[in-house]
Amino acid sequence: MKVRSILFACGVFVCALAGYRSASASEVLYDRTGFVSGQQSFVLPMDLSGPGTLTITLSNVAWPEQLANLNLLLGTASGMMGTEMGAGTETFHIATGGRVFAQWFATAQGPLSLGLYSLDVRFQPSAATVPLPASLGLLASALAVLIWRRRPRAPASGETAS
Repeated sequence: MKVRSILFACGVFVCALAGYRSASASEVLYDRTGFVSGQQSFVLPMDLSGPGTLTITLSNVAWPEQLANLNLLLGTASGMMGTEMGAGTETFHIATGGRVFAQWFATAQGPLSLGLYSLDVRFQPSAATVPLPASLGLLASALAVLIWRRRPRAPASGETAS
């Protein structure tokens, strides 16, 4: 019984070590779907914490009809970052943090002059990855303690076994 408990505790410990990994702290800065009536433009100011990668996904949703025109510009107070993008996914490498502006323009079409767009903006800092807490190790040690506490004990001297 004792050997089996020790082997079980060792197995849990090995699984805990195998599950240890690092996670990257990605942020969703914006994830919305919006209406366009006629011609409209929208602005999204974003404060980025430092260098990293900004991924923008702009979608032209076909409801009630697709938009006739959908474009996005990304820039800072000192100028534009890259060229104008249409529907699709673009990745921008940010050298320093600070305020970044996304501005998108849309033109609706059809008899209602209505349209729908979807915008998803994610930022992945380029700083070192964040280690996950050793929760599996803590769980393994707690299970080992519970197994150890549950083991049968020999009766103390002067006691009778029941």
